[in-house]
Amino acid sequence: MDIEFHYWMTGLIALRAGFTTEEAKTIAYASEYVDENDVCLTIRDKSGHRPDYHNFISQTMNILKPRRELMRIYPIFHFIPGEPDAVSARRRDGCMHLLNTTPDSGNANAMMEAAFKAHEDTRLYRIGIATHAYVDTWAHQNFVGWNDHFNNIGMDPKPNVGHADAEHHPDWVSHIWIDERLVEADVSNKSRFLAAAERLFQHYCSYLQGQGRENRSTRWAALEEELLLLMGRTYTGSRANYAKERLQGYRKTLSDWEDFDESLWFDAAVETCVHGLKDSFEGLRAEFTVFHDEYVWRDAEHCEASDWFRFQEAVKEHEREMLDLLSPTFKTMGLDLRIL
Repeated sequence: MDIEFHYWMTGLIALRAGFTTEEAKTIAYASEYVDENDVCLTIRDKSGHRPDYHNFISQTMNILKPRRELMRIYPIFHFIPGEPDAVSARRRDGCMHLLNTTPDSGNANAMMEAAFKAHEDTRLYRIGIATHAYVDTWAHQNFVGWNDHFNNIGMDPKPNVGHADAEHHPDWVSHIWIDERLVEADVSNKSRFLAAAERLFQHYCSYLQGQGRENRSTRWAALEEELLLLMGRTYTGSRANYAKERLQGYRKTLSDWEDFDESLWFDAAVETCVHGLKDSFEGLRAEFTVFHDEYVWRDAEHCEASDWFRFQEAVKEHEREMLDLLSPTFKTMGLDLRIL
C-alpha cells in the first residue's frame, strides 16, 4: 500500500474506532513514516553530555542489499511471513514458500497484539508501525521479502525482490490487476484493502475497549460506506488513476489534518548543520558528497520526548520482537538474523 492507505485511510480508521485526533494522527504518521525512514543517521549532542544516537531504518530503496540486510527489513516491516498453505496463496505452478506473505496471518496478528502492549511512551508509534506491516499482508500477499524466484512474474528482468516485478500495482487504491502466478489471477485491490480496513478497525476497537473506552465495533458498516466513497472508481492500467480525486476526498473528510510531511518529526527534534550542499541520499550526489552534514539534537535534554526519537525507539522494539517471533521460521531456512 502507499500513502493513501498508510496515512489517510489509517488515520480515518483510527478516528472512527475511537482514538482521539492527536492519537490518530500519531498512528497514521508513524504508519506512513515506516516507508520514509530509510537513512541511517547519527545524532549528536552539542554539549557532548549525551552519547551519539543511531537510528535503525525500516525501509530501503536499495533492493540489491545483501540477503541478510534485506531480511532485517522487508519480512519484518513489509512482508510478514504467513501461512504458505493459505487458500489465497494457491499458485498455478503449485509452489509454496515459508516466507510467503498471507493476509491476516497468525504472525501479523501476534505483531499487532505486541504493539498494543508496548510501553505507553512508544505504544502509539508501535501501533502505527505494526499497522503498516499488518495491512500490507493484504497488499503484499503472495510475495516474500527478499530476492527469490518465487516473486517472479512473467519475463521481467528486474531482481525478484518483494513485488518489484508487479511494480506498484499491489499498492494502488481501487486498482484492478492480474497476478498470473495465482490460480485466482484477477486481483481487486478495493476488495483487498476493504478487508484489511475491516480487520484493522476491529483490532483498534478491541484495544480501545480494553482501555475502558467506548466499544465502536458495531460501526463498521458506516465506515465501510465511507471508505467505499473515498476509494472511488476502480481502474486498470499502468497508472494510479483518480488519485487527485481521492486525495481531495481524504482532505475533505479529515479537514483539520495536514498533508503528510516526512521531515516534520525529524526537523522538530533535530537540527541539520549543512556543510556545503545539503546531503543527498540518492543518485550520484550521494556517492560523491565530500563534506557531510551534521545532525544535532535541538533540545538534547528533552529529546526522548520527541516524536522522532520515540518513533525510532519503536522501530527498534518492533524489530527485536519480530526477530523473536519469526526466528523459528528463519532457523528452518538456516538463518539467525539476531546475531547480526
